[in-house]
Amino acid sequence: MIPKFHPAVFLGAVILLCATWLWARPPVTAVATPTRSTPRPAVVEPASIELDAAILERYAGKYEGRGGFTIDLRVKDGKLLAQSAGTIPSIPYELHATSETRFFLKIPGAGLPGVDVEFDVARDGAVRGFAASTEYGLIEVKRVR
Repeated sequence: MIPKFHPAVFLGAVILLCATWLWARPPVTAVATPTRSTPRPAVVEPASIELDAAILERYAGKYEGRGGFTIDLRVKDGKLLAQSAGTIPSIPYELHATSETRFFLKIPGAGLPGVDVEFDVARDGAVRGFAASTEYGLIEVKRVR
């Protein structure tokens, strides 16, 4: 025959065991949270240069990356604009040229570091894709048209 315990006796034993464990464990020392004495540095946008519209037109097109990520680049009013259906809000963002193949994208109002974009251009001038260095890591996309 299996001995039976009254639920109150079992609950009392569990409470006693927990109380003994809490009393016998080593004390936990509090870790002081470091305080920031200086404010975070502001996001500094690199100096941009003006590029000819013919150079910007070279980069216009549709690009695809992993996971079905697509981005469209177009030229409007002498500016290279990037827009992706996967971003919220889905508005075009301006790419600012820092050289003929390097650009900088600043996300307005986000307070985040910008995105550095470097295009992969073949010797014949054909654009094969680009790599974007974001706070989440490197994103590489290939040109599809």
